Amino acid sequence: MKFTPEGGTITVAIQSQDDHCILTVEDTGIGIVPEQIPLLFERFRQAEGSENRSYEGTGLGLALVKELVELHGGKVTVESVYGQGTTFSVWLIPGNAHLPPDQVSEVTVEVNLSRAAVELADLELLEERAGDLELETREEDFSNSPEPLATSPYILVVDDNPDLRAYVSGILRDHGYHVRTTHNGLEGFRLAKETSPSLIVSDLMMPVVSGLEMIRMIRNEEQLKGIPIILLTAKIDEETRIEGTELGADAYLAKPFNDRELLAEVRNLLALKATERKVVELNTYLTESVLKRFLPPALVQKAAAGDLVLDLRPEPRLITVLFSDIVGFTQLANTLRSRRVAELLNEYLEVMTKAVFDNGGTVDKFMGDAILALFGAPEELTPNEQVRRAVNTARAMLRSLEKLNEHWREHGVFDTTERQSVQFRCGIHQGTAVVGMFGSSERADYTAIGPSVNIAARLQQAAAPGTVLVSAAVADYLQEEEIIKRSPLELKGVDETVLTFALTPELMANR
Repeated sequence: MKFTPEGGTITVAIQSQDDHCILTVEDTGIGIVPEQIPLLFERFRQAEGSENRSYEGTGLGLALVKELVELHGGKVTVESVYGQGTTFSVWLIPGNAHLPPDQVSEVTVEVNLSRAAVELADLELLEERAGDLELETREEDFSNSPEPLATSPYILVVDDNPDLRAYVSGILRDHGYHVRTTHNGLEGFRLAKETSPSLIVSDLMMPVVSGLEMIRMIRNEEQLKGIPIILLTAKIDEETRIEGTELGADAYLAKPFNDRELLAEVRNLLALKATERKVVELNTYLTESVLKRFLPPALVQKAAAGDLVLDLRPEPRLITVLFSDIVGFTQLANTLRSRRVAELLNEYLEVMTKAVFDNGGTVDKFMGDAILALFGAPEELTPNEQVRRAVNTARAMLRSLEKLNEHWREHGVFDTTERQSVQFRCGIHQGTAVVGMFGSSERADYTAIGPSVNIAARLQQAAAPGTVLVSAAVADYLQEEEIIKRSPLELKGVDETVLTFALTPELMANR
């Protein structure tokens, strides 16, 4: 049936000759080349000898026929003309007098119609996809396997031989795995994309798309490339193994194999995959839990995905430094319990950090209620973009504090007899600083060091409550109407006089 094209004929005949009964099955199919005939009765032998074959192999069928016929004291022969057809003959001796008595038993048997239905389905006379789905359904219907748990791994079995496909899927279902099957590499790739299996068991030699070609396609798909793949093959030569390994096969099983071999490989690969997944999850958690305290979310996501390349050796860089704190928090803290003070401070730092991250800045450190944020490190930015982000951060911080003051009033944090609040002040400066990791192999911090950091801190100290004071280096990137010139300041710890400008209330209030 497999090897006879549409329109051909298959003739089954039986005759008596001497003391033998001869059963012949003759087809007008593709035939067999002479050098392949001696190999027909080997298990899982593929007559064509190509990986990407047009017809299925002979599987277990002919090997079992030979073994069973010989157990009955008979023989099986084959004659074939390549391109014209093939005739198989089974020679059997009637009765059982010729058989060893210890191998004969009288057992009443009945035709198993359910099994017959599966055998007929295996012929796959229907359209390929529909036929394969029907076969899967019937395999499910007549299986005595326990129902897999909802959490059981899902395994995709890809093989063009129905016998082997049923054998492998039966073993896996018997041990509690969810299984789906299909009959060539192209369908296997399509199903893998649709269903993302936990593991794939695939034949090497298949029609349309071979097992090796399917592996190549899967490994080129980002969402599929990590799926473990077991390759089943009768070709156990070194070159095939090397090619399969290079393409991404995780394990080989040489035909014939037993259920213990298959299950051992499946369990080992699933366990390795589970361990790998846990390591990835832990690495992602550690990366995000540490970096999210300092870096904007976009950079944290890149770092977790392994796409962020950071050279964190200390080096001079042009950066914009924002230094902020709040006025009135110390006075407020004197009226509250220590635990409550800590809660309020964390609420403040949380909303301020969000303002920094939302505008693409990096939190260098917290110093009590003071915050040091950097723009242009570690993410490289143009000087103009640094200033834009720093100013937008200061505006966002001021708005966030207004909302936080209102929230604290509503929850009785302030004295109800007067309209108390804490006030924000901020200094921004652009200049060169040495930025990178400072410390030892056991403990290190990413930070900026140099006069530019000190100038931003001094600007913050000189700023009036509710204002943002910037240096001339920052004011150069702002419009005239956005700044108000202030008197030059001789800042403590800074040798030179620093020109200062305040951001206009209109700029700070602009939403």
